[in-house]
Amino acid sequence: MSTTPVTAFTEVIDTVARLVEAVQDEQWSAPTPCTDWNVQQLVDHLVAGQHTFAVVMRAEPPLPALDADPVPGALKETFRASAAALVAAFAGPGALERTVRAPIGEVPGSVALHLQTIEHLVHGWDLAQAIGEKALFDHATVEREIEFARGLVAQLPSGPGAPFAPSRIAPEDAPAIDRLAALLGRDITA
Repeated sequence: MSTTPVTAFTEVIDTVARLVEAVQDEQWSAPTPCTDWNVQQLVDHLVAGQHTFAVVMRAEPPLPALDADPVPGALKETFRASAAALVAAFAGPGALERTVRAPIGEVPGSVALHLQTIEHLVHGWDLAQAIGEKALFDHATVEREIEFARGLVAQLPSGPGAPFAPSRIAPEDAPAIDRLAALLGRDITA
């Protein structure tokens, strides 16, 4: 069976959804490797991104507004619902070929898919670290996204306000997901 970029993304988002569902009540306030956010804030960020990109990819009127202060337990359902909307938007006819207005500017739909795949991979890694689980992502998918991320990181501003911390060194034999996390500024030795 051939894997398309959308099916690969679906697998990534399903893995992150399983991690979200594994969060215990006492873990919502736990710190994450993404130092600006605790577990709840990280999941809120992912849900907001899913919502934003679903709207962008569908080129339709906005989805209903997100709850500004969601109850942590409800985030599990909200994550799944917004993830399903995003996958459907990426799978829509011509979605990857048309130009869309993403938060970073106008990009092809295929680039928007890369951006969301990387977002879910690295924040899935963050979440797994925070709750003591393993981030079991497909190695080949992560390797493809590392190549895309290298080009992306080279184009992004650095310093205060940058979207990622400076890249860190990862051993060549580290798992692909750890190498991606290090590329995007995570300390994989912690």
